[in-house]
Amino acid sequence: MIIGKGVLTGPHVFIADHNHEYRNPDVYIYKQGCRAGKDDRVLIDDGTWLGTNVVVVGNVHIGKQCVIGANSVVTKDIPDYCVAAGSPAKVLKRYNFESKEWERFR
Repeated sequence: MIIGKGVLTGPHVFIADHNHEYRNPDVYIYKQGCRAGKDDRVLIDDGTWLGTNVVVVGNVHIGKQCVIGANSVVTKDIPDYCVAAGSPAKVLKRYNFESKEWERFR
């Protein structure tokens, strides 16, 4: 896990770059080990804010200066300068440096 400079989190944020293995339903899950690839990692770039109760799971990259809304579950990459929310989290808007305005995604 790599967390950049100036990253803020609300309370109760959970970040995991691995998960329990579950290949054989005849074996207890805790006996099946963990699943994590050699290059799996969570990367949260500089200046990002994770709201209260955000969950970040898997091999994901959250870009710089993002806002992740409260109670969101991040399972895929979020580009730089975006606001994302939901379960799973989706980009709601992104800052456009040419127009100097936030643009909504549909």
